Amino acid sequence: MITMARNDISSLFGKSPIKPLQQHMKKVHSCLRDFGVFAKAANAQDWDKATTLCLSINNKEEKADKLKKKLRMNLPSTFMMPFSRRDLLDVLLIQDSIANITKDLAGLMTTRHMVFPSEIAQDFIKLADLCIKTSNAALKAINELDELLETAFSTRERKLVSEMIAIVNQFEHQTDEAQSEIRNKLFALESSLPPVDVMFYYRAIEWLGETADAAQKVGSRFEVMLTK
Repeated sequence: MITMARNDISSLFGKSPIKPLQQHMKKVHSCLRDFGVFAKAANAQDWDKATTLCLSINNKEEKADKLKKKLRMNLPSTFMMPFSRRDLLDVLLIQDSIANITKDLAGLMTTRHMVFPSEIAQDFIKLADLCIKTSNAALKAINELDELLETAFSTRERKLVSEMIAIVNQFEHQTDEAQSEIRNKLFALESSLPPVDVMFYYRAIEWLGETADAAQKVGSRFEVMLTK
């Protein structure tokens, strides 16, 4: 009976944009996951491995971009769903920014053969790990969208998604704290480092933190969609 009800809902909605949105977020998260390995390779100055990973990130970002364009082109102006076309496009663009930032950051670090000072190298890797966890938590929340639809936005499912979004927010808060810590350590080292290098270190830290900010925005946007 439950399966039949779900099938009836699917036929009512027609071609749902939810699956493509989930596929896009999965590809976006994969870019950031690769960056975690990239950051460790860069720290070890294994530039052959880092370059290979940078190319992988570029490739995945291009695939995510194709998914984004395909979804935008095929998304009808009106469809029978409990949220608007604008809502979905907003989430899509925020998701896409994660892949874009990751690609740019990996490219910058590869081009400059950027290696963080030993005093903050592990802090940067820790920050990358927290950003990946934030993105993964956002992916899990987005993956509940179809379940929400199938259960007609049941109270139980809404509560589950709210808990998932709370986890996204917790990880994002941890990334903010990690960013603050690494900036403070870098500030203490500034006088002993080449000014140009310092400038790019700060930029890399900022860009990496922006991926977690974007993942948190995905969760926040999703939460707004649930209240409509």
